[in-house]
Amino acid sequence: MYFLSLILGYLFGSIPFAVIIARMKGLDISKLGDGNPGAANVWRAVGKVWGVIVFLLDTLKVIIPMFIAHKFLEIKEYPLIMVGTTAVVGHCLPLFNRFRGGKGLAAIGGIILYVTPKLYLIGAVLYFIRYPIKRAFFVWLTAVLGFLVFCFLVRPLYPENYVWIAYGLITALVVVLLVNALKFILFRGAEVAEQADAPDSKSGSPDGE
Repeated sequence: MYFLSLILGYLFGSIPFAVIIARMKGLDISKLGDGNPGAANVWRAVGKVWGVIVFLLDTLKVIIPMFIAHKFLEIKEYPLIMVGTTAVVGHCLPLFNRFRGGKGLAAIGGIILYVTPKLYLIGAVLYFIRYPIKRAFFVWLTAVLGFLVFCFLVRPLYPENYVWIAYGLITALVVVLLVNALKFILFRGAEVAEQADAPDSKSGSPDGE
């Protein structure tokens, strides 16, 4: 049953709500903003209300399989976090969108909300402090540092369960980082190769403009 719960998590996570919402508005999210099918890009390119809706749905698609696994299959502690992690993997590499998904930062919040709601509130405050930062590198840097701070805060906030919670959150973070690295290799590398093979229509201009 545990294996089935992992599959369920991945399938729930694979629902590309950003793509669905954008299509409802007659838009292709892959051609808007930074092309990322996530809540932040929907917020910027489609509308703030729609961005919030996608954010909530992306959070729920992680929480729902965790809730099912916890309440009906009696899966707890570290294995339960792995169910949420497979949902985040589904968000990053969605089966229903040709494995082209979001970065997983919002989706991983679903794990934190379900397992450690106190930390989620702290994370929400930190997110709004970080929000003015737009460069992708610094967004990731602040997210990773914030996540590690969470792991240190687990012990005073959840003293009875801090070991498996901390290890679970660290595992989830490492998985998300590895999945995004894999996405970069598979998709960004392929795009660069296609651009290199494509004829240069602007070769007549020495400065490429």
